[in-house]
Amino acid sequence: MSRRKKWVLPVGITILLLCFLGFLFMKNGQETAQLDDVTRKEAPGNFIRLEQGLVHYKLYGPDSAKLLVLIHGGGSSGMEVWQFNIPYLLSKGYRILAYDLYGRGYSDRPHTTYDLNLYRRQLVQLLDTLQLHQPFDILAMSMGAPIGLDYVAGHPDRVQRIILLGPAASGDLQANKLLRIPVISDLLMTVYWYPRSVENQRKEFVNQPLFDTYSQRLKYFMNFSGYKRLTHSSWMNMLNQNQLYLLKQIAPGKILLLYGKQDPFFPVEKLSSYKTLYPTLEVHEIDSAGHMPHYEQPQIVNELMWEYLKANR
Repeated sequence: MSRRKKWVLPVGITILLLCFLGFLFMKNGQETAQLDDVTRKEAPGNFIRLEQGLVHYKLYGPDSAKLLVLIHGGGSSGMEVWQFNIPYLLSKGYRILAYDLYGRGYSDRPHTTYDLNLYRRQLVQLLDTLQLHQPFDILAMSMGAPIGLDYVAGHPDRVQRIILLGPAASGDLQANKLLRIPVISDLLMTVYWYPRSVENQRKEFVNQPLFDTYSQRLKYFMNFSGYKRLTHSSWMNMLNQNQLYLLKQIAPGKILLLYGKQDPFFPVEKLSSYKTLYPTLEVHEIDSAGHMPHYEQPQIVNELMWEYLKANR
C-alpha cells in the first residue's frame, strides 16, 4: 500500500504536465495569422483609422444616391455575408456602406470590452469621418441588430427605416459560468470551443453545401490573433444583454423584421417579445433558411427588402 502511495504524486504530476503541454500545443496551433499590411492588401475595400484602430469598409454607388448602411453580425467573416445582397441593392439605386465590426473581418481586434458602447462609437465615428451626414436606411443582422437599433434610437432624424435579419437583441446567450474564471476560460476556449466553433455553426444553415463553402471564410478569419479573446468578450458583454428596450425608443412604422423559419436562435415564439414592445413591427418568415436568411434565400429576401424600402422612399 505504501509503495502504491509513493507513485501517486509523481504519476499525478506527470499527467498534469502532459495535459499542460497538450494545452500549449493546441494553443500554439490556433490564431497563427496576424492582421498586418501584407494581409490587408488582400482586402477588397478601404481602411480608415478610428479611435480603436483600423476599420475595413467599402462604399458602393454614386454619392447622390440614397445611403444604406449594412451592419453584419458576430461571424468572423464580417461584411462578406452581404455578397448576395449588395449587387441587387445597388441595382435599385442605393449607395451602400458596408464595414467590418471591430474584431471581425479585416478590422482591428483591439484589447478592449466588446460591448454595445464599442460598436456605437465605431458606427458614429465611421459615419462622421467619412462625412456621411445625409439621412439613410439600415440593414442589420444578428448581433448587428442591437447596434442598428441603438443608432436609430439615438439618432431618430438620421435613420428613416431599419431592417432586422434574425436579430440577436434579446440577450439569450448566457455563457457557462466557468467562462468567467480567467484561467479556466482560456482553457475551455482553447481546448473545447475553438476546435468546434466552425462546425457548431452548421446548425445555422439549411443548405449544407452552402455552409461548407461559407465555413472556409470563417476558418480564414478565425485564424487571426485575438479571435478567442474578442469572442469571449462579446459573449460576456454583448450577446448576453437584453437590448429590446431600444424598440420602445423608436417611432412607429420604421422596422421590418425577417427571420429564417429554421433559425435555431430565433424561434417564432420570440416574435411576441418584439411585437409587444413594437406593435407596428412588420414581419416575414423565410422558409428553407436558418440564421442568415439573406444568405441562403437572397432572391426572396432581396425582393422583400426592396418592397419595404421602396414603399418608404
